[in-house]
Amino acid sequence: MKMPSLFLAHGAPLLAIERNQYTEALKQLAEELPRPRAILIFSAHWESRVQAVGTTKLNATIHDFGGFPRELYEIQYPAKGDPALAAEALRIFAEANIPATAEPVRGLDHGAWVVLRMMYPEADIPVVSLSVNPQLSAEEQYAIGKALQAFREDGVLIIGSGGTVHNFAYMSMRSDTEEGDEWAVAFEEWLRDRIEAWDLESLFRYDTLAPYARQAVPLHGSEHFVPLLYAMGAADEDRTAAREHISFRYGSLSHVIWKFGAK
Repeated sequence: MKMPSLFLAHGAPLLAIERNQYTEALKQLAEELPRPRAILIFSAHWESRVQAVGTTKLNATIHDFGGFPRELYEIQYPAKGDPALAAEALRIFAEANIPATAEPVRGLDHGAWVVLRMMYPEADIPVVSLSVNPQLSAEEQYAIGKALQAFREDGVLIIGSGGTVHNFAYMSMRSDTEEGDEWAVAFEEWLRDRIEAWDLESLFRYDTLAPYARQAVPLHGSEHFVPLLYAMGAADEDRTAAREHISFRYGSLSHVIWKFGAK
């Protein structure tokens, strides 16, 4: 069965041990989706100048954060890799004239394993990780996702993991509400209108057109936003979008689920 592509916010690392509206939504999403044969995931926490593709046979769990409870560092997500799928992705990138390189060592950073653990806690689905490059143009980021869209016909779930509103300077760590600050909601609603209309011209210029764009996406911190474009590109043939969930933590850290390409 043809899979959708997804954009998932991975939130703060503490999400891995929390239970809230968003964690329940991730679990429900996995129950509603067809079971994928494998997962390709672009993580905001793996940046590289050249598109990198994880080719490892077994993904190590990377705890790429500091100052959190010991419980977080004890979490393991030992999903197998899929070297054959990774090799096919590299071949497709070559055919599309997209420079790409194999990465045989790197495992899954928290941008990947936090959301995957919520959705597939048994870690029994092969996972291939992919890097992002915030230095590319929005058109180039979208094209990388687009190059991979045929995998969806073969039961592969393509995920972009990041955060559309992700700016530590505006977060209130004392806030315990799951409602967002007014400016953060305004940015997310602007995105919703443009994404549902598949208005790429506006989305590619979100930084100058969207309200509160610089509060939502710092000038030198777009790595969390760009997985959205990779995920949308992977559904270019269908161009359908549904926001399945939105909530907030710390006033302005958005927890969003976007599903693309679903009939």
